[in-house]
Amino acid sequence: MIRPVDYKQTDSRWGSLPYRVPGETGTVKSSGCGPTAMAAVLAALVSPYIDPVTCASWSRQHGYKVLRSGTSYSYPVAQAAAYGVSVRRLNMANAYNRPADAVHGQALAELQAGNWLVACMGKGLWTSSGHYIVVYGYSAGKVYICDPASSRADRLCNTWELFSSQVKYYWAVEVPDRIRQGGTVKDGDYRQEDFIREVQMCTGTAMDGKAGPATLSGTVTVSARKNRRHAVVLPLQKKLRKLGRYTGDLDQTAGPLFTAAVNSYQKQVCLSANPDGEITKGQRMWKSLLAYGEM
Repeated sequence: MIRPVDYKQTDSRWGSLPYRVPGETGTVKSSGCGPTAMAAVLAALVSPYIDPVTCASWSRQHGYKVLRSGTSYSYPVAQAAAYGVSVRRLNMANAYNRPADAVHGQALAELQAGNWLVACMGKGLWTSSGHYIVVYGYSAGKVYICDPASSRADRLCNTWELFSSQVKYYWAVEVPDRIRQGGTVKDGDYRQEDFIREVQMCTGTAMDGKAGPATLSGTVTVSARKNRRHAVVLPLQKKLRKLGRYTGDLDQTAGPLFTAAVNSYQKQVCLSANPDGEITKGQRMWKSLLAYGEM
């Protein structure tokens, strides 16, 4: 059974990042179940560089975070399409507590055909209001779930009967044959626009995926001594790994391997005779990584 990536919106690497529009105080931890669910799908089907930071920043930029609510029901289709994945919304009418609704049979057929479901749950076991989850398997009357907010056994595997009684809306995720045959992707692209947008989200600047003056001025100095656990360390690790320079974990900590990657980049790309293991706010290495103007 092929599984999505088991991301949690509570993860310390991104849980405290803002997922909100003006007038709100929400974070990925409190309101980011939608982007976390889609990150779980896209990381498995497209690229392991996609995580909740990637999807939450994309959602915010494109207006899918709803004021004083969660994530728009139009978000899953749009987010998937941005990465070339087919996601179809199965119902427009709320199916909560409507066991005779034909959409439940359609959703079950998708699972039995090897596709996944994104489901927005209503009040019950999974939520007290609304909550996105990913369903990736069905066997012997039970469904298998990636829940962005919980690792409780009964929320990860339960009966189809209980699950379907609490679903409000379904989206079918087309799982390509290459994934069904070979499992989740081991490598993939890390798009420059994603890197820039993630830096923007982590540093609190406006998110448009383009490296302008505001983005550069919003950068921070990062090294093993300064801001070593700043949120922006995560996209920096991802960028340096994609460039073949960072070999450590994506743990949002600037440790020895991060320092080595920075030194390598400074020496070979920035042509520095004295690499110092530091990405200095607004300076040469940030400009190079963001592809901002001339180094």
